Amino acid sequence: MESKYSPAAIQTATARVLNLFAELKEEYGALFDNKEHRYTPAKAREWAVELLESGINAEQYQRGRWQAMKQQDYPVERAYKFIQLCKLGEIDTYPTANDAFTVACTNCGMKGDIERDWKHEVVYEAANRIGWGNLASATEYFFKTFKQVYEQVVSEHKAGKTFVIPQSHQVAYEHTPVQAGSEADKKISEQLAELRRVAV
Repeated sequence: MESKYSPAAIQTATARVLNLFAELKEEYGALFDNKEHRYTPAKAREWAVELLESGINAEQYQRGRWQAMKQQDYPVERAYKFIQLCKLGEIDTYPTANDAFTVACTNCGMKGDIERDWKHEVVYEAANRIGWGNLASATEYFFKTFKQVYEQVVSEHKAGKTFVIPQSHQVAYEHTPVQAGSEADKKISEQLAELRRVAV
């Protein structure tokens, strides 16, 4: 079966499967760890050949990936099960543009380091491309602009591009108080003295 495919095709497909395994590990944690023997590089190569043999396209692969990540109680252990997920009807797993716009505006308007439910990684990517500030204050008149960007992101995703929603969207904040007598304290005191002199 492998001889039908070039080594480069098998290598590319194997790399894609290894990425899928990494995503499954991140999504399922301990449930994945209990079955780690099913997700080895050798198994990834077997999956790669089966995926090539199945003839699934990039859009079907993305559908299967989404189903494997978000719609299953346990990590998918066998290639044939993953292929079944890829071929599950022609269900559009993407939120509608209207729903995506509502989710993006709501999430972008939230303040602080809180967990946001993006519904799908394409919604998060569209929000990033447009800018959170724009969406936080967007009205329904902005929908046309959002829809154009969103449809472009969806088409890229269907073609095989992967987008990731990071665990944290915040840069860690650290505050170190100025110590009395330090260089920073001296500079601040000098600047304050200068401002007082100018103000008088």
